[in-house]
Amino acid sequence: MSSRISFQNEPKLSEHEVDKTFNEKRVALAGQLESFLVSHSRFQDKEVSVTFAHKGVSSLIAIIETLDEKLVLKIPLSRTYVAGEAQFLRVWEQAGVKVPHVIEDGVLDDHPFVLMEYIDAPTLTNAYTQEEMTAKGIYTEMGRTLRLMHTPEAEGYGRVVGGKAEFTKFSDWLYSPDIEERIAYVKEHNLLDEEQTSIQKAFEILQEHISENPKSSYCHDDFGAANIFATTPITVFDPNPRFHNGYLDLGRSMVSRLSHGVSPAPLIEGYFEGAPYNQRALHAAVMLNTYMKFPYWHKVKRTEQIQRMQEYFGKSGIVN
Repeated sequence: MSSRISFQNEPKLSEHEVDKTFNEKRVALAGQLESFLVSHSRFQDKEVSVTFAHKGVSSLIAIIETLDEKLVLKIPLSRTYVAGEAQFLRVWEQAGVKVPHVIEDGVLDDHPFVLMEYIDAPTLTNAYTQEEMTAKGIYTEMGRTLRLMHTPEAEGYGRVVGGKAEFTKFSDWLYSPDIEERIAYVKEHNLLDEEQTSIQKAFEILQEHISENPKSSYCHDDFGAANIFATTPITVFDPNPRFHNGYLDLGRSMVSRLSHGVSPAPLIEGYFEGAPYNQRALHAAVMLNTYMKFPYWHKVKRTEQIQRMQEYFGKSGIVN
């Protein structure tokens, strides 16, 4: 007797032209899922129900259910860009952060995959209003959790390549083609006032900060309420694994909050817990992350988020 696989729905495709390649990969990988499950020893001789989650642009996510258990299979659509998820989740779990427990990781059609436990809880975004999260101190808890995630030390910077950082030096990552292209896009489309946002000055501030704090961390790079389950304590999931200084990770989360018109103050408070910190470096990290975000936001017409960040820098500018 072999596995019997039933699919409850089809993967949801993005309506944006910029995501066309990912849509094609999503359909192709979904077509290979049945043979993967049939040949997997964990699902032998079982009835298996597969439901595709309609969340996220960059991965194919399937909820796999048998009579015995409920699991999540996540397959990033990029073969390299989000490699390392299983590695990072295991490191954070060992550090005391609540994350979905990784059961297995491997490769399917040259795409890394992670098979992990299913968390039966809504995300913070779906469970609470922003006012409720503030009243319950969840934003502060998020800051403390992010700091804990940054406790394990790493080496190097950038995305994960073969289990290690793509770049040995921070400056090599900072002046890499990917970042140069994003900055060029922002300048070409005049999305930020260069007098108010001197990206070169931000580079100098960040390089000075990194020279004084050379150890990197295991960073989430997309840490926000939509990627955290409303459990006790909160459960962090769906990272975009990057080796970086923690200020860059915190700065990216601040951009997410600022672009939605929400103060990042409780997040910062929880992260530093009253300890002194380098405000210049954190502001520079917010600026760099804004340049990193703007090209995609511009292509998919997230005009309100762009306008909020433009207004933020219009008021704050670059720290000298």
